[in-house]
Amino acid sequence: MRKTVQLISFAGFIVLFLLALPLLMQLDPLAMLANLIASRLFELTALIALSMIVVSLVFGRAWCGWLCPMGTVLDWFSFKAWRKKKVPVPQAVRSVKYVALIAILAAAIFANLTLMILDPLTIMVRTFTAAVCPALDTVVGWAESGLNNLGPLQVPIAQFDNAVRPLLLPTNALVYRDGMLFGMIFIGLIALNLVTERFWCRYICPLGAFYGLFGKISLIRRRVNSDCIRCKLCEDACPTGTIDRQKGCSSDPGECIMCLNCMDCCPRETSDFGPVTSRSTWTSYDPGRRQLFLGVGAAAVLAILFRFSPLSGNRNTRLIRPPGATESDMTSRCIRCGECLKACPTAAIQPAASETGGEQLWTPVIVPRIGFCQYSCNACGRSCPVQAIPPLSLEQKRVTPLGRAVIDRTRCLPWSQNTPCIVCEEMCPVPHKAISLNRVAVSGDDGDESDLLQPVVNREQCIGCGLCEFRCPLEGEAAIRVVAS
Repeated sequence: MRKTVQLISFAGFIVLFLLALPLLMQLDPLAMLANLIASRLFELTALIALSMIVVSLVFGRAWCGWLCPMGTVLDWFSFKAWRKKKVPVPQAVRSVKYVALIAILAAAIFANLTLMILDPLTIMVRTFTAAVCPALDTVVGWAESGLNNLGPLQVPIAQFDNAVRPLLLPTNALVYRDGMLFGMIFIGLIALNLVTERFWCRYICPLGAFYGLFGKISLIRRRVNSDCIRCKLCEDACPTGTIDRQKGCSSDPGECIMCLNCMDCCPRETSDFGPVTSRSTWTSYDPGRRQLFLGVGAAAVLAILFRFSPLSGNRNTRLIRPPGATESDMTSRCIRCGECLKACPTAAIQPAASETGGEQLWTPVIVPRIGFCQYSCNACGRSCPVQAIPPLSLEQKRVTPLGRAVIDRTRCLPWSQNTPCIVCEEMCPVPHKAISLNRVAVSGDDGDESDLLQPVVNREQCIGCGLCEFRCPLEGEAAIRVVAS
């Protein structure tokens, strides 16, 4: 039953991901709490996360064992057959996830959400957006190109392509910065299963730590009766290694993910799950003063490094944000989930790198040379689960400037080489055209004069959509570029 629920839940994740709906992140209580603390604003959508807290008060870390897409992937790639023997990992390492949780919340107090990049749901969305989908699109494209040479397959291939685009795969190939990095991080988290099963869940996951705290006081917990003969079968079957034969095969409810493996393997049916009202034992790796000091200290050190690192001075006029978003929102409201990247149909929205400084790592920026902000689209605002990008109506979005286009006359063909080119003017989607053409007379090599059209930006009309920069025919850096207004 658990595996069936995991499969259904993962399918739900894929559907929400493909439709770029914010519900998945709104179910994340850690993301909603950190956003609430950092922004000092309460969004009604945060109430959705309360449902998961209620579930955890009843069933503890059942989210991790039944619903979490990251946990499901780790179960699919458990590498049990590859691990000849368990690698002993000190129990104290379990404290790392609590330190990460405290660091996230401590940084949020100082209005910084950079450490939300450690949340498993943000990892999943970023990875699938920037790495998995582009890779899958490339593989499908190669396969279609190869099979299309076979005459009888051309029609089925065309029908298949029409069926999967744009629902499952993009109409045009999309490219994301740091896509390879996101993919390697995800593969690395899976590879940790080679050390021990569900290494990420046991030792690192801050969301698992959050649910673990509620697991300590949850109503439904694992129980072991007096018929247990301590045969060690349940200890070997536990994916989080929380069953201890030396303690009567009892388990820590803060670490138990309710997978039911112990019930399935027990030959005497001595363990079950039911109501428990007794107080749970606090262990050495559970959060205490040491973890609190480490978490707050880590948040403080990272804040100092982000603020005073060389990267923090790299902000420049090319920093363009999605429609209506502000710099303060990117620091204190954006949870780095990547939903807006998936929603953008042209891949104009990219994860920020060094141009924003470390404290705004992987927040959304618009890179017009990669993609343009579509004039008839406001999907990014509708997909943002915390309204770091405001949900502007299409009418509002069309009159909200992202920046202003500037022409580099040393590169522009009509200005620098007297070569005709009016691509930017033709592409401008603004009804009254933000780019006009000045007619000038130029002399040719034979001495004859001819008219040449030179583009000029009307700053009051320009909304900085970047279509002109995207379509500029020059190789490399465009001759017309969008800068922050």
